[in-house]
Amino acid sequence: MGVLDFLNPLNAITGSLERAYTAKLNAGNDKDRIAAEVEIENLKARRDVVLSAARDPWWSPRTIMGWCVAAFVVKVVLWDTVLGLGVTPNPGSMVWWIVVTVIGFYFFSKSAEQIASTIAGAISRK
Repeated sequence: MGVLDFLNPLNAITGSLERAYTAKLNAGNDKDRIAAEVEIENLKARRDVVLSAARDPWWSPRTIMGWCVAAFVVKVVLWDTVLGLGVTPNPGSMVWWIVVTVIGFYFFSKSAEQIASTIAGAISRK
C-alpha cells in the first residue's frame, strides 16, 4: 500500500481483490474457499461504494454539502489552526453540529445504500 493510495482508493481495493481471488483458487478446503469468497464479496461492496460515490454529479446536494463542509474544515483547521494565518470566530454549536452531521452522513449514506442493495440482492437470490 503506497503513501498516495488515498488519491485512488481503487488501486488498493483491486490489489486486495486480486489476492482474494488467488486465495480462493489456492484454497485447500471448503473453509478457506468460503473465507475467500466472503472477502471477495466485501471487497466488491467497497469497490461499488467508491464507484457510486464517484458518479455523483457536481450539482447533487450530497456533493455540494460535502464541498462546503470540506471548505469550512480546511479554513478552520488548516488555515486558522495549523498555519495560524487567520482567525475564525466561533460559529456556534449549531454550525459544528451540522458539520459533524454532514461528515458522518456523507460517508455513511453510500455505505448504507450499498449494504441495503447487497442484502436485497441476497434475499432475491434465495
